[in-house]
Amino acid sequence: MSPKKKLNYYLMKANRVIVWVLLFFMILFIVTGYALTKPSLIYSLTGGIVNYQTAFYLHTMLDIPLFILLLVHVIIEIKFSLMRWGFKNERLLNSLMLVLGLTLLILVFYVDRAST
Repeated sequence: MSPKKKLNYYLMKANRVIVWVLLFFMILFIVTGYALTKPSLIYSLTGGIVNYQTAFYLHTMLDIPLFILLLVHVIIEIKFSLMRWGFKNERLLNSLMLVLGLTLLILVFYVDRAST
């Protein structure tokens, strides 16, 4: 297997794992967000595991990992979409995706730090 195909193979495998982790994080993010508005309901539905303080902590701590995983997922999907649409120069494509990913990552950290 050539190095290009090997990279794409591992990117596809990593993306599949990222999607499942994203699904778990999104469900947890939604449940904890809802627990901030209806704490008694979520407290009773989770058997007392998630109270208001736990929900607040998890909800505020999950935002950066969630955005980073989402960003990586989107960048990988953009790369494969551009390849399907006929973008042939893989070195340029990888460079563009790396620059786009790093720029968006810096923006996410900047917005998160500016809001605190």
